[in-house]
Amino acid sequence: MSNEKGAVAKVDKCRYCLSEIPAGAVKCFQCREWLDGRAEPAIEADEILVRPDATVRPPELPPSSFQSRLAAKVPQIGYWTFYFAMSMLFYIVIALHWTFGTEDRIFLVSFMFNAMQMFFSAAGIVWFEKLLDRFRAEIPLITGWSVERSEEYYMQARARVFSSGIPIVVGLLICTAAVIGDSQVIGMPFATDSGRIAYLIYEFCFLFWSASAIVYFIKFAMFIREFGDLDLRILIIQEENSGIRMLGKFILQTTLFAVLPYICSITARHIGGWNFSSLLSLWFSLFGVAILFYLFWPIYNIHRAMIREKDRKLNLVSNELNTLLARPRLEKENIHKVRNLLEIRNYLHAINTWPFDMNKVVGLLSAVIIPLASVLVDRALKGGR
Repeated sequence: MSNEKGAVAKVDKCRYCLSEIPAGAVKCFQCREWLDGRAEPAIEADEILVRPDATVRPPELPPSSFQSRLAAKVPQIGYWTFYFAMSMLFYIVIALHWTFGTEDRIFLVSFMFNAMQMFFSAAGIVWFEKLLDRFRAEIPLITGWSVERSEEYYMQARARVFSSGIPIVVGLLICTAAVIGDSQVIGMPFATDSGRIAYLIYEFCFLFWSASAIVYFIKFAMFIREFGDLDLRILIIQEENSGIRMLGKFILQTTLFAVLPYICSITARHIGGWNFSSLLSLWFSLFGVAILFYLFWPIYNIHRAMIREKDRKLNLVSNELNTLLARPRLEKENIHKVRNLLEIRNYLHAINTWPFDMNKVVGLLSAVIIPLASVLVDRALKGGR
């Protein structure tokens, strides 16, 4: 029995603060350091790092964009399947015409990329709309508004972005201009009039969806820019799927998705010896610049607000740290707090003040610049014709 009591009475010294602790202890009760190699969370101060409360997702809203309303007419299948089937239907029609005609079969590959351009443009807007609807649950958290006020604000913004006939009108105007431009200015690499007419009809169909999608992206960018001008509660340390970080993730995702029709269009033009005239090169260049503008311009004010919030938190940490270090003698119980504050300061310094992952932006830049560079190189090799 005495041996057991002696074993219990044994003590060690903490290797961090040198306090006496029971032998075999895994954590020091003075400095709160783990002694078994376990990592202590670097972030503990609630006044510095605030995490959002979990919110209940509101019910799904009815379709608003004309792409969503059209897909909803066939509820038995999903919108991805619906628009893929529609794109393939258009492709099959022109493929049959090409198969029984005298035109070069290489253009069937080009037309397949055009069909994919149509698919991504049409189905992407439905996906875009559903993606934005998920963000409405975060508005009370970001603005501090009541749920009722947030819902009213979002429904008005949603109507401005999606519930309008402007995308249809603009889509018709742009694809009409493209058809006239290809037939009268740029030219087409087809041998017969029937081939040229068939392609112009096909171009009108697939380009309409891409052109109308551009309008939605512009209106969404204006909404986000307006939202960034509000008096927002910016929390720079959040999960990727909440608050401002969720909004930034959505913008990055939709930008990446906008690149897909862009790449499909350039690839389709490369196949079959299309003439990359100055006008066509200018169009692709402007569209590439517009994609990058869409990525950064809408959230620039949010970016600036995140910088201010980051600086504010760094000042809080630095002031508390300076107060502790200014004491003539640092108490044992404050050693752990100083260590945590140093880790928090380093963590805050490393935080990205854009609400999306900048590493993914590098990949996006490559996806935009490489196809654009290929257009310019192709034009240079052909002597600018």
